[in-house]
Amino acid sequence: MFASLKKKSDRRQVARCLYGSSVTQARSPVLYEAWGVPDNLQGRFEMIVLHLALVLRRLGTEGEEGRALGQSLTETFVVDMDDNMRELTFGDLRVPKEIKRATAALFDRHTAYLAALSIPHDVSLADTLRRQLAYLIPAGSLDAQALAEYVRECAEALGRAPATEVLSGRLGWPQRGERA
Repeated sequence: MFASLKKKSDRRQVARCLYGSSVTQARSPVLYEAWGVPDNLQGRFEMIVLHLALVLRRLGTEGEEGRALGQSLTETFVVDMDDNMRELTFGDLRVPKEIKRATAALFDRHTAYLAALSIPHDVSLADTLRRQLAYLIPAGSLDAQALAEYVRECAEALGRAPATEVLSGRLGWPQRGERA
């Protein structure tokens, strides 16, 4: 019984590492300065969700252990969203509804991005990004093609990462941010 609790605790810690890495990557200035993602609450939320979707995609290739870690990663996201909403003084009655919406957005984006990534070198990823982010970006200001190239680079880098690295919470994101 104690071994099971230790394993669950370890998995939560790894999920927190994966989440922290995803959030850090989602804060890359190039996303906002060069590619037109708005540097506001919604824009940052969408970039976190984008990076989490990529990590969940990678974890999905690691069988039961990856699935369990993906579940812990999603729970970490929910806890962080709850904490942030309360810090932003959302009302106690509003928080559960907003958490439900945020979680639904994560699963919606994950499904959409996964489908678009399954088609190699196609424009559908840029179109998907444009569609998913259209609600917060004025027409023409998002460089969806550059963002799509970056997303593919991330997906490929995560795909090449050894399972032991990913399952221990270490992600190797591409350092494309220096280039605009």
